[in-house]
Amino acid sequence: MNIITKADRRRRRVAAIGMWDGLHLGHRFLIDYLLLEARNRGLTPAVVTFSDHPKRVVDPEKAPMMLSTLTDRVDALGAQGVVDIILLSFNERMRRQSARKFLERLKKSFGVDTLVVGFNNRFGHDRADGLKEYQAIGNEIDLEIVAAPEYRNPDNQTISSSTIREHVAAGRVEEAGRLLGHPYALRGIVIEGKHLGRTMGFPTANLRPSASNTLIPGTGVYATYVTTPDGMRRPAVVNIGFRPTVDNPELSSPELSIEIHIPGFTGYLYDDELLVEFMHRLRDEQRFKDINQLRKAIGLDVSDTLRRLAADLK
Repeated sequence: MNIITKADRRRRRVAAIGMWDGLHLGHRFLIDYLLLEARNRGLTPAVVTFSDHPKRVVDPEKAPMMLSTLTDRVDALGAQGVVDIILLSFNERMRRQSARKFLERLKKSFGVDTLVVGFNNRFGHDRADGLKEYQAIGNEIDLEIVAAPEYRNPDNQTISSSTIREHVAAGRVEEAGRLLGHPYALRGIVIEGKHLGRTMGFPTANLRPSASNTLIPGTGVYATYVTTPDGMRRPAVVNIGFRPTVDNPELSSPELSIEIHIPGFTGYLYDDELLVEFMHRLRDEQRFKDINQLRKAIGLDVSDTLRRLAADLK
């Protein structure tokens, strides 16, 4: 896999354009179609993507939180079979670029001979009306535009990153995972906490997302897998919320916390990066009368997590 950030015409390419956030089932279908076209045409399979979401330039207030980091996006695209990743920075200059100028750049600067376009793909500040308009431009600059078929899952649903974001934000991680084709995951750095979990017999690692624009699932308690620095994928309970039993719920700006308990783990994790895969939502975050009730609830969460994850393997 090659990451290309400046003009490169060493190979002739067939490409597709997108953010590829989360690399969900619809994305994977489009990549498979791209690979097929590449084999049939004797071209190198490539994707065009952006280092950050274009809405951060076009409409920053509506820019979405992301399902995956740039590194994870690139790695996932490479694992899917993409050879070249043309990584562009979306800026004001690109924002003002017409569809024609953008296609001309792909042809002249990156050797793109064929462009595979998804059913709802639009680009250029003029937002060309659709496939026929792109094909007309392509005919004039000798760039073939190929329409990819629309993907629908077995429930006849179209899949989009925005729909998956809605599920994750609401805590519906099982549904998000079905549309992604893999568990929703986030990366984070272990930071210093208040050590209250340790005093209750359930030591926790407090996580800060590695990227500030990472989408955090809705508040609640989750059964997860956590990959620790030794490469082991371990069952874990994750609480996302505002710790209403031990912190002051009356604060005007309570701080959201991500707390992870890994049953049986005793290693040192501070400043390490963890990968958390969200498998099931167990319950809402609750305020308990006292620490003893909280301790009992956590014990039940651990049991429920181990039971559910074991059942997934059957």
